[in-house]
Amino acid sequence: MPLLTPSRLAIILVSCSLLSFFWTFGLSQQSAQPEPVLPIIDHYEHKNVHSEPLIPRPVIDETYATAPTPTPTAHGERPAESDDGRWNGKATQSGKTPGPTETGIAEFEEDGGRWEDKDKQGEGGKSGKTHAISATLLKANPVASNAHVMNATAVITSAAAPTHTLDKFCKDAQGAEHVMIILRTSKAEIGKLSTHLRNLLACVPSYAIFSDHAAEFQGHPVHDALESVSRGAKRKHAEFQEYRIMDSDTEHTPDPKKMKELEKWKFLPMVYKAYHMNPSARFFVLIEAETALSWANLLQWTSRLDYRIPYYSGARGIIAGTKLAQRGPGILLSQGALRQYSKAYDELYTSKWEPSLGKECCGDLMLAKAMTDAHVELYSSWPLLQGEQPHTLDFSKKVWCAPAVSWHHMDAEQLDVQWGREKNWTKQHGWSKPYLFRDAFHDYIHPHLAPQKANWDNLSSDTKIIAPKGRQQALRQEANRLRKIAKEEQAWLEREKMGSFTRSLVAAAPRADKEKDKDKEKGKEKEKAKEKQPPNWDKLAEKFAHAADSSQTCAATCEDVEDCLQWRYTDKGDGECHLGKVLRLGAKKEEGKEKDEGMWKSGWLVDRIESVTKSWACKKVEWRFYQ
Repeated sequence: MPLLTPSRLAIILVSCSLLSFFWTFGLSQQSAQPEPVLPIIDHYEHKNVHSEPLIPRPVIDETYATAPTPTPTAHGERPAESDDGRWNGKATQSGKTPGPTETGIAEFEEDGGRWEDKDKQGEGGKSGKTHAISATLLKANPVASNAHVMNATAVITSAAAPTHTLDKFCKDAQGAEHVMIILRTSKAEIGKLSTHLRNLLACVPSYAIFSDHAAEFQGHPVHDALESVSRGAKRKHAEFQEYRIMDSDTEHTPDPKKMKELEKWKFLPMVYKAYHMNPSARFFVLIEAETALSWANLLQWTSRLDYRIPYYSGARGIIAGTKLAQRGPGILLSQGALRQYSKAYDELYTSKWEPSLGKECCGDLMLAKAMTDAHVELYSSWPLLQGEQPHTLDFSKKVWCAPAVSWHHMDAEQLDVQWGREKNWTKQHGWSKPYLFRDAFHDYIHPHLAPQKANWDNLSSDTKIIAPKGRQQALRQEANRLRKIAKEEQAWLEREKMGSFTRSLVAAAPRADKEKDKDKEKGKEKEKAKEKQPPNWDKLAEKFAHAADSSQTCAATCEDVEDCLQWRYTDKGDGECHLGKVLRLGAKKEEGKEKDEGMWKSGWLVDRIESVTKSWACKKVEWRFYQ
């Protein structure tokens, strides 16, 4: 009988197959190490639900005595995660676990410190420890080698630029090394940077300046935000004509109006490049030349946020149904948000985002749409990030106890004043006490309040009472009629040479009339006391029909309205009386400068304002912001 029969071969084959199956799907699964589970990071009080609950591991930055040279990072690469000890407990093995940092908000202290960064726990339990580092200006060097280099997937590298010395005033600022400032400008307005460079940016360890050209300004590198826009887009869209001229002639002075049309193209590549310049930064703040930023308030704010949560935050606006963070007040982006954005940029910029830019109006609108594609939601941070100037903001109870992190539309002089106040406040109160809108009111507004100011528009706008057409002419006719009657009476008295008795009768009549008038006024006051109710501001024009007769009647009307705080009057047309129940300062209006507006007079009820603002006492700082 042969050794290998067909039946024996079949048995051997089946046995080998079974051994292979169990080896592949059985033993290897038992010996394999389980994947670590990332923690789910919810927002404070579990009010916000994110589309992606598992937040990517953050980039861990190591602290050096001097600033290290950033490692070049190519498109599509993710920051290294292999040495991230916070996920496996290594960070807590070297010391005792500390308690949470005080936030000043009682309900957050009850969380047991779960929001406290675990990398701080490895520092011997001293979560408030700070490190001295050299201030570094970051530079991007795009690699150019072929026709595809200029598109959105160009490789980005990072290199350390010469360090700059921080202002002595800023040496005690905690957390400054974790925040990067991104300043957007253009060649047409680059002169405005001088104020920022000697004030705010002298305090910031990490920042980058982006423009529509690559250059150097006062020794600081300026990066071309448009460099990575594809050549096809630059040829196709007419707004790049000025850019092409500027590129070929470095001495060319661009037209500011034409350069504004290029602003929308800067946002997406600028944000992407800034992230790859400094991927270990925890927060990135986008500002422009006219944005005033409180460095102390910003650092206190970001220290209360978890940078692993994808924050895209700013003063909310709506364009064509899309909610966005307005560019002027500043836009706050967390590392968690930019990790998701960077991945989406690699996938969608060339195919979707850049083709859409030609159809959209604004860069902040396109950034909002890109963040939506990256599954990053918008958080409205009003009033912390503010689109107004101090003299145009409506001060009310809503903003009174909130920190003033930013202002907008500030010229060079206003930026200097704001930074001077910031330094004085911080020197007096330290880096841990926020500067509130209440404090801004006492600094900027209160010293200028007065019962009446000529040639001044204080922007009162809660209601407007307009005199009917022909009202001033009717008032003049009535005044002329009364003067005529008075003259006739005087002439009659002299002509008749009345005796003392007749004169006494004539004199008694007016006294009797005056007594009657006083009785009527007392009766009206009693009626008003009985009918005292909150005023309906929508119907004030009906109740006070003659408020626009003059500035005096306008001021008197404000006094009669219970919660009116200020008024303004213009002689435009037959007169307009504007009343306000929020506090604004406004600005001087030169007489005759604007023909259609007439002459303005304004006033404030100073005693009433003192009483109202005292009732707005701040029991806690309103750091919270809402979706």
